[in-house]
Amino acid sequence: MGSLQSAEAGSKGKAGLSDNRSSFIIKIAILCVVSVLGNELLSYLITGVAKAPLYLDTVFTVAICFAAGLVPGLLTGVVFSILISPFIYIYLYHHPVEMIFASKIFSICVVVELLLVYFFHKKIRSREAVFLDKPSLSSFIGLAPLLLILVAIDCIAISFTGGAIDFMLTRASAVRPYFPEDSFKLGLFRNNVPVLAAAVLSRIPINIVDRFIVIFGGFGISLVYRKFLFGGDKKTGIKPTRQ
Repeated sequence: MGSLQSAEAGSKGKAGLSDNRSSFIIKIAILCVVSVLGNELLSYLITGVAKAPLYLDTVFTVAICFAAGLVPGLLTGVVFSILISPFIYIYLYHHPVEMIFASKIFSICVVVELLLVYFFHKKIRSREAVFLDKPSLSSFIGLAPLLLILVAIDCIAISFTGGAIDFMLTRASAVRPYFPEDSFKLGLFRNNVPVLAAAVLSRIPINIVDRFIVIFGGFGISLVYRKFLFGGDKKTGIKPTRQ
């Protein structure tokens, strides 16, 4: 009788774990779609409406990477984005279809950024856990310098990666849309800066501001994502450690 009850309890426990896992996967899928749409809407408002020389097209991608890890980040920034963004380019930006490839090849930059965020995040979990356990200005001050380091690394990595891709597109005479850094690039060309160097250097002034907003904004949004996924700051799976 006791073994039968134990078997029933075990069966219910496995069913509960399966239900929890299914619920978590559904929540991740919802956040992926929300993040893609959030990226596209924010980018459109900034570049399409406000005409600001920024991108801000990975804020929500970075947020889901902070909150749930690398795989949801890649699903958002690459898979879901490739499926949804062509409609945005055609119906909102009115770009010709041939420009979509030139725009989406920059998804390589998204992959680079997500890898940086994921591996850097693993290194700062103990400091982050202190902030999550007792959110306050003083605990955030302990975390902010680490996020600033990530901003600097991200800025350099994305500038080099994006510049290299832009250089290859130029060499291939690919049709591509106007990008905010093109104005800076023209000034560098007038000073006889080589094409590859101009493609990289022209991105740095924009990325300094852009990646600052993306990293800090993404981290802030990730706090909301974690509450949706885990039910509160203390259920994020990150345990505070003593400093």
